[in-house]
Amino acid sequence: MGTVVQAESVTDAARENAGKPSVTAKTFEDLRGNWAQEVVEKWASRGIVQGNQQDLFMPKGEITRAEWAAMINRIFQYEQASQSTFTDVSESDWYAQDVAKGVQAGYIQGYMDGSFHPNATLTRQEAAAVVSRILNLKSSGETRFTDQKDIQDWSIEAVSAAAEKQIVIGYSNGSFKPKNAVTRAEAVQILDRAFSTYGSWYGQEGEYGSRDKQEEIQGNVVIGAAGVTLQNMNITGDLIISKAVGQGDVFLKNVTVQGKTYVYGGGENSVHLEDSVLLTVIVNKKDGTVRLVATGKTEVHEMTIQTSANIESNGNAKIDKLKLSEALPEKSRVYLKGNFDTVDVEAKSINIQVPSGTVNQLNVADSAKGTEVEISKEAKVIAAILNAAVKMFGTGTVEQATVNAVGVTMAKAPNKVILGSSVPSDTTVQIDGTSKPVTSIPTSNNVTSGGAGSSSGSTGSSGSIIPESPNTGIPNPGNAGPTPSPSGQYGSYEGGAYFLLGAEQEAITVSESVYVYSPRSGNVYATNQNIDGKNLILLEEAVNAGAAIKLPITANERTEIPTAEVIKKYGIVRIFVLDSMNKSSEVKYVSVMDGSDKPLVQNGTSMRGSWVDALESYSISFNRMIMESELGKLKDYILVSTGSQTPNFVPLDPEDKVSIKNNTIEINPNKAVLGKSTYFKLLEGAVSTTDSVYKNQVFTSTKFVSYTRPVFVDHPTQWRIEKPVGSVIKFTLDHGGHTVYFVYEDTYGTLADFEKEVTDGHGMKLQIPQDVEGKVFEFDTKDLQPGKYRFYMNSGYTIYVTLK
Repeated sequence: MGTVVQAESVTDAARENAGKPSVTAKTFEDLRGNWAQEVVEKWASRGIVQGNQQDLFMPKGEITRAEWAAMINRIFQYEQASQSTFTDVSESDWYAQDVAKGVQAGYIQGYMDGSFHPNATLTRQEAAAVVSRILNLKSSGETRFTDQKDIQDWSIEAVSAAAEKQIVIGYSNGSFKPKNAVTRAEAVQILDRAFSTYGSWYGQEGEYGSRDKQEEIQGNVVIGAAGVTLQNMNITGDLIISKAVGQGDVFLKNVTVQGKTYVYGGGENSVHLEDSVLLTVIVNKKDGTVRLVATGKTEVHEMTIQTSANIESNGNAKIDKLKLSEALPEKSRVYLKGNFDTVDVEAKSINIQVPSGTVNQLNVADSAKGTEVEISKEAKVIAAILNAAVKMFGTGTVEQATVNAVGVTMAKAPNKVILGSSVPSDTTVQIDGTSKPVTSIPTSNNVTSGGAGSSSGSTGSSGSIIPESPNTGIPNPGNAGPTPSPSGQYGSYEGGAYFLLGAEQEAITVSESVYVYSPRSGNVYATNQNIDGKNLILLEEAVNAGAAIKLPITANERTEIPTAEVIKKYGIVRIFVLDSMNKSSEVKYVSVMDGSDKPLVQNGTSMRGSWVDALESYSISFNRMIMESELGKLKDYILVSTGSQTPNFVPLDPEDKVSIKNNTIEINPNKAVLGKSTYFKLLEGAVSTTDSVYKNQVFTSTKFVSYTRPVFVDHPTQWRIEKPVGSVIKFTLDHGGHTVYFVYEDTYGTLADFEKEVTDGHGMKLQIPQDVEGKVFEFDTKDLQPGKYRFYMNSGYTIYVTLK
C-alpha cells in the first residue's frame, strides 16, 4: 500500500486538544519509527485500536475480515445489531456481534453461498468496497491505476470512488494491487482517512463551538469522552454519544441535529439538552441507566428508548413522541418526569415510573403484556389506551382509560373508563383488588382507540376531495366531533392529548358574531388565513396586522367573537384556542355567509370519502343560506354524469339522497363509488335564498375523481396490520394508473420526498397499470428495516403496515 501517511486533519486535532493538554498517546513497542505510528496511536488513545496481550500492535500483520469489522464498528460507532445468518458464523464466535452490527449497518453482505469467511484475509479491493459503502461514495468506475484490469467488476466503482477521495492510495509504480492483503497498519490508515470524510470526533473534555454565533458542522459527530459541551452548532448528520462517555456528562446547548442522535453512553447525572432541536433520539446504553434532561426551548420530535433510562422534560421543553421499544429487556425500568405529549409502550414486562408531570396520551400496545405503570401522586395521565394486560399502580390521576384488553389491573379507578371495540362487552378490570365489569364503571364513547372510520371532509375548490383514512383516535376537524362530555357546550370536549371547541353556530352572516366554548382557559383566535397555533410568531404577526383576532377565553364560559373584524365576505373563519401551555385545540371551522344585499352565487364544491365503508358524498356550496325553490323537488333539478370524460348527464338514481344544510346541497349516492370521472349539473331555480329573493343559475361542476382504495388481500377488513420483516404484502386497488409508495409512516412532502425515501432504501414503489380488475399487487419487505410504514398514492386512501 506504500508508505504515504496522511496527517490528522487540522479540525480534528483542534477539537481533540482545544483548551486542554494533549491526550497521552497510547504507544506500542513494535510501532516505534513505523510510518503509521502517529495515526495508530491517535486511534489507540481513543480506545478504538487495540494490541495483543503482549501490548504489541503487529502493524505488518494481515488483518482478517472479522477483525476489520470489529475495527469499523468501533470507529464509526455501530452498536445496532441485526440477526446474522451466515453459515460460518456461530453465536459463540468472538466476532459474531460485530458481524451482526455490520449487517445492520449495511456494509457486510457476505458471499453468494451464504458464508462470510470471517478468518479470511481482507483484500485491498474489499476494504475500498466497504468504506465506499459506508460513506455512500459514487464514481464513474474509472481509475488511473495501471492494473485496473485486475480490479474485479464488483469493486471497480468503489475503488475508483475511494481513490478519488484519497482514502485508498496506490503504489509508487502506479498500481493498486487489488488482491493484496491489507495489513493492520494499513487498515487503521484507511479508516482514519475514511473518518475524515465521515465526520468529526470530540475526544477530550472541554467546550466546543462558538459562544456567540451558530456554526454548521458538516457530516456526523462523535462525542468520545465525558465532560464534552457542544454549543451553537447545526450538525448536518448524526450525533453519536459514544460508550466512551461512560458514566459521565454531556452537554448540548443550542445544538440542532439534522440526522439521528444515538445515546450509547452517559450516567445517572446525565445527557443535558438545553435549547436544542433533535429530530430523532435513540437511547441504547447497554450497561447501566442513562439520564436525559431536556430544558429551555429544547424540542425532541421522537425519542426511542431501547435500554433503561431516566427521561426528564422540564419547563417549556417538548418531547413530542416517546417510544419504549420492544427492544427493552424485560424488567427494565424507565422513569418519565415532566410533560410528554405521547408515550407509546411496546416493551413487554417493564416497569414505568411517572414521579411527576403529565402524560397527555399513553398508548400501551398489545406487545406490552405484563408491563407495570406507576403513577405517583404528583403525576397525571390524561388519556390511556390499554391494548395489553398491564398493571397501573400509584395514587396519581388517570383522567380517562380505554380498555382494549382482558386482564387490566388498576390500583385507582380512572375518572372515566371506556370499553374498547377489541374486547367483549363483559370485560372486567381489577380496581383496588375488586374485579368490575368495564360497563359498570361510568363510561363515555367520546374517544375511540381505532378501528372504525367515519366520513370527513371540508369545503374546497371545485372537484376537491378529502379522504377519510381509518380513525386514529383523534377526531378529524372535518367531523362533527365526539359526543360532548356532560360539562361540554355545543361539542366542546376535553380530550387530554387534545381538546375541542364548541360553537353555537355552524354558519353566520358577515355581520354576526360567533359564540364559542372552550374546556380550557387561554386565548381564542379567529382568522380567515391559513394559520394555526403551531407557529406562534406568525400568529402574533397576523394579530398585529389585523388578519386575526385574539381574545381571552375562560374555560366553559360563553365567549363572543366578532368575526366581522377579519372577514368581510363569504368564506370560512378558522377558530382555535391556545391554552396556558400554548397547546392548541383542534381548529373549528365556521362558514361566513354574504348578507342580504348579495345575489346567490355558487362558491365551491367538495367531496368526502371513507376507506372503511367506501362511501363518497358530494357538496355544492353557495355564498348565502339556501332552501328548496319547490318543496320536495330539489332532486329533480340535479343531473349526474359518470364514467365519461365528456359529461353525459342523466337524472339521479331514485335511491340517491339529496339534502340542504345551511348554504350547501349535499348529495349522497346510493352507489358507494361513482368513479374517476363524475360531474354534477344543477339546473336553474333549484334553490333560493331563505328570503326567496334570489335563485341559482345553471351550474356544472368540474370533474370529481374518486379516491383509490387499497385493500390488504389477507386482511380485507383491516386498515392497519403487523407483519414480520420479509413478509410479502399483497393488496388490490379499485382504480389504476398511479404510483403507489410504501414508505415510513412519517414521510410527507412532495413526490420528490417519497422518491428519495425509495432511492435511500427506506421504501418501495410500484407503477400500477390502468387495468386493475382481478389483479393482485405486492411489496416484498425483505430489504426493509422494522418500523411503521404506510401506503401513499396521489388521490388515494392511506393504510398502514408495522414491520416487526
